[in-house]
Amino acid sequence: GCHKYEGFDNQDELLLASRQSIRSLEQQKHELELDVPRVIHEADQASDNTTAQKLYAQANDMRVTTSNIDAQIEQDQRVSSNLMREVKKLGPSLKEARMKLRKEWIPHWLANTHTFRPTTKMPQFRFKPGEAEAIAAFVWQNSLTGPQPEHQNPGDPAKGKTALETRGCLACHSIGEGDKIIGGTFAANLSRVGEKENYDYLVRWIHNPRQRTRPYDPVTRQDLGPEDYAKFNKPFVFDFDHSRSPDGKHELQVQLPTVMPSLRLSVEESRDIASYLMTQKHADASYPAAPFMDDPKLKDKGLALVKNYGCAGCHELSGLEEESRIGTELTTEGSKPIERLDFALLTEDAQAGILPDGKKSPRGSWYDQKGFFDEKLYETNVFDHGRMDPQLKMPQPSLTDADRTALVTFLLGSVDLTLPENYVYNPGDTRHDIQEGWWVVSKYNCMGCHVVRVGQESVLSTLAQYKGDQKDKLPPQLIGEGARVNPRWLEHFLENPALDPVNTDRDGVRSYLAVRMPTFSFSDGEVQKLVRFFSAMASQSLPYMPPKLEPLTEQEKQMARQLFTHPAAPCLKCHATGVPAHDAIATAPNFLLAPDRLKPAWTFRWILDPSRIAPGTAMPSGLFRQEGDHWVFNGPLPESFHGYNKDQADLLVRYLFQLTAEEQRQLVGRTPAAPGKPAGQ
Repeated sequence: GCHKYEGFDNQDELLLASRQSIRSLEQQKHELELDVPRVIHEADQASDNTTAQKLYAQANDMRVTTSNIDAQIEQDQRVSSNLMREVKKLGPSLKEARMKLRKEWIPHWLANTHTFRPTTKMPQFRFKPGEAEAIAAFVWQNSLTGPQPEHQNPGDPAKGKTALETRGCLACHSIGEGDKIIGGTFAANLSRVGEKENYDYLVRWIHNPRQRTRPYDPVTRQDLGPEDYAKFNKPFVFDFDHSRSPDGKHELQVQLPTVMPSLRLSVEESRDIASYLMTQKHADASYPAAPFMDDPKLKDKGLALVKNYGCAGCHELSGLEEESRIGTELTTEGSKPIERLDFALLTEDAQAGILPDGKKSPRGSWYDQKGFFDEKLYETNVFDHGRMDPQLKMPQPSLTDADRTALVTFLLGSVDLTLPENYVYNPGDTRHDIQEGWWVVSKYNCMGCHVVRVGQESVLSTLAQYKGDQKDKLPPQLIGEGARVNPRWLEHFLENPALDPVNTDRDGVRSYLAVRMPTFSFSDGEVQKLVRFFSAMASQSLPYMPPKLEPLTEQEKQMARQLFTHPAAPCLKCHATGVPAHDAIATAPNFLLAPDRLKPAWTFRWILDPSRIAPGTAMPSGLFRQEGDHWVFNGPLPESFHGYNKDQADLLVRYLFQLTAEEQRQLVGRTPAAPGKPAGQ
């Protein structure tokens, strides 16, 4: 939020470069369009036909060039639009603080950040007397005043608690305090939300985190409201980064920088969760009245302090959307000469090996980069020691010893060296796709819900409600996902996990799970990076060309039906079918998704030995046994299979990839009851 580091969160820089490119191309096009009439006029006045023809050809070439420039501009605009989706802020928006927060809580939070919430990522600033009050007054007075969020009726806190614990919220958020904390550390701890939040706003946020009262347009550099788009007869819906006017001629791009996805919850579910969160507060919590928050004299002072402390680096603030980072760039901090590291009045102590607390350093002199980083991160204002007037403003983050060690190591390795090219890990093959994909996976906390690599535990898998027999309720493992699914299908799924452009609140693949894949509103670039990432992780080549499967004969269709409904392998007993009564107890996806979603080769391997691909899966292994060079069903074979010499597992795969809705409806009535509940992937 404060320090620039090459490669980290650089979408704003890339966005600026993209817009500069667009302006340059538009200027080139404008100049060409001015030149075309001039060249045509010269052709009309030419003294001979040859010269005239050359000039007319030149004018035509200039028109074609402007058309090519249009294509370039269109691509740059798409890049710009994607980058706008990728820009994220580390902290919550403060533009709507007046609608969102209790007035008197804001100054208390600023002055007692780590006391109120020890696990917060927000560092504790060392404000001078009156500064916290001035900043709080600015945040309050600078925030939007309306229109207020729609009034919401109370929800059911008990249902909300269940939803919070089952919908996947705890993959990112934690709840509880002290040794009773459960959940992830990626996003905020939700304890004590009831002490600070406005209920109506909280419902809106849970229901649609991308909704804004007045979304920000970085092109015109203003917050857009009804008065800005009333001319289009009806308002825009600012749920996504593209909002087109009803007449289709005007498009506004608005910035919605939040990582929080939409869980596609109903308003009722959102009310229930919000009602539960409003109960999360200390019984004795109280905050003194803060009349100074409305003092206009404090607003200007607060603005200066907000700029001084770099608050806009992490938070959305009206009027400060274009503020740059206030800290020094750290890309090559490890190469900085020792003379440029300000040990201040501790220089001689550092050289003598005396620590700031007066004790002897175990390693002797700490007058080097490591010593500087160690002490700075342990106590960020340590080098103000002995000064009459403190000068350092870096706040104190909440870091563990392991955090500090990792950061110091990282900074020591951040050096400016000219190395042989083969010393630098900068792959140009699929390893680069893996590099780029990990950025996206980390940015959106995919590993909070999913197992992405061998040996990794998801956050959800550590929770008590998913232990033992309940592990079937976990989201699927994504190890080998690139080998499992058609990349084209994955692209569509990442864009719209509901898999339904109309009924967008449904779960697209596993409707039987309470945990649902959220809608992240990925940019096109992020979707492509994820698709390439999963393909590369599974050693799959791109582009993927689906194999042509041998059509089934009528005899083979009948045989496959008998396998599909065999008492020893009642496939539709566990897999969803689209029949609500049946799907209420389903534990595996609908087979109708398979032709577009899965790859035949992976499906063949899965049918043979699912536990090898996903250890612990309830899908049974041993359904087929090998005889010679092909596989046969490991159970009593129907009469129709006598004399059939082809691979029976392959027969089932071919049938699965040619399955129609009508065919599946016929199979449902033929499926016998069977004990147990095996589940597929």
